[in-house]
Amino acid sequence: MTSELTPTYHASLGGPAGPAIDMHGLAAMATIARAQGFYLRAADLYHEAAREAFSVEERLHLTMREAHCRLQVDDREAAEQLAAEVIKEARAEECYAELADALGLRVETLMLRNQYAEASEALAEAMYVLIRVPNDPAYYQVIHNMAVTYQRCDFPLPAIELYDRALRLAPDESERTFTYANMASAFHMAMNYESDPEAASRHLHDGIYAATAALDTQSQREVVTEATALAHRSVLLNAIGHHDAALADARRCRELAESHELQECEVVAMVGEAVARWNLEHDPTVLDLIFDAAARGKELNIGTYLKSSARVSIDILWESGRYDEAREAMNRQFEGVSQALRREREARWEHVRLGVSLRSTEVISETDPLTSLPNRRFLHSWLPQVLEQHGPVSVALLDLDGFKAVNDELSYEQGDGLLQELAGVLQRICRRGDAVIRLGGDEFVIVLRETSPGDARSMFERVRVLIANRPWQGLPPGTQVTASIGVSVGSGADDMQRVLASAGEALHVAKREGRDRIVFR
Repeated sequence: MTSELTPTYHASLGGPAGPAIDMHGLAAMATIARAQGFYLRAADLYHEAAREAFSVEERLHLTMREAHCRLQVDDREAAEQLAAEVIKEARAEECYAELADALGLRVETLMLRNQYAEASEALAEAMYVLIRVPNDPAYYQVIHNMAVTYQRCDFPLPAIELYDRALRLAPDESERTFTYANMASAFHMAMNYESDPEAASRHLHDGIYAATAALDTQSQREVVTEATALAHRSVLLNAIGHHDAALADARRCRELAESHELQECEVVAMVGEAVARWNLEHDPTVLDLIFDAAARGKELNIGTYLKSSARVSIDILWESGRYDEAREAMNRQFEGVSQALRREREARWEHVRLGVSLRSTEVISETDPLTSLPNRRFLHSWLPQVLEQHGPVSVALLDLDGFKAVNDELSYEQGDGLLQELAGVLQRICRRGDAVIRLGGDEFVIVLRETSPGDARSMFERVRVLIANRPWQGLPPGTQVTASIGVSVGSGADDMQRVLASAGEALHVAKREGRDRIVFR
């Protein structure tokens, strides 16, 4: 991929001698560079934008944009290192969108190294995390990138589902057409993998529709979008006998692909051109084009898109009287390989689904069913790591004062409602990375990472006052709810038992001294 921008491009962005550009300006410049196929320049701009980010989420998001651009210029080592850094921090900070994005990139690198078991495990985690990513336009890129990952793992149908989700979230016409173009390539793959003729026909026509939607736009088309849509539409149009239109698409795509070094698009377009020329001109020299595409496709690992050229190759060889028996064997081998790959792909997909199911089961076992907060089991597995890596850690035990009376005098349903409302209040107050855990009954644990005793006291005082002054839904007017809070501060994984015991002792002191108060031990 071209690594330097033309002078015209620099001028359009305000060259390096211009005024300082903020994060949003740098990110916008990077997006333009990426759309024009200047991936290395885009990566550098995203890197600069990440250094100017105001929040963890923005920084991790921009770092992943850099990683994806570096992947496009085959700098896989740098891309994988960036993704590994994002995975570590995103897990700690509970940045689910960025975590899903980074895991998706890791899946791709593992697939390229033929580490299928590790790739399936990473993809299962990514799928589970993606469930927690909101359907918000801000997360369009993450969802779109995960669709690309599914497709590169040879799972076109799940990819199509995610492309459809991304379409509904696309922030502008440019991203929408980009998604349509990639969706067309996924339908092409699904058609080639499908053994049922009716289903394959649906994928074929849906793919033509998606490619045409990417190309029929009033706004200026991005190079990558146009080349992708043209390449795959050329092959799909051949499949319905529209060879003149297929040839026009293929030749236009090859022009774009050669000038912008879009190798995958060029290889697919070579197949589209070869099939169209054979059907229109009966030119046997297209066999050289097919063999060239096959060799390059093998290097790029995109052999699935070349299936339509197999029949043309056999026809040409047959008509020229060459290698009858070899051609028949090649045909049988192709079908056998296709079936074996289909079985392998189905087995890997079941492995991924099982991984998602196991993660869901594990989360259920660590979740309180009433409040959906983490439970005691989660606390004992999570807290040692937090104490080890994020000290000083303030751990508070919070217990409502007189909660038994709510259950006895009103109802257990009112008591449950109060606990659910309290859980939501506590979660909204805590920072990202902190935790609220329900131990049982009306007893909760609040864990604040990297928090001094002074800051913790201020935080828990806010909690105490908020609880005392809040009009709780469903309780009679004038009903006051208060809380007693015991707090201990510690660090180090071995400190968990002491911290919890000290917080419990402090809570008992708060109760004895009159309730509605905070005690530190």
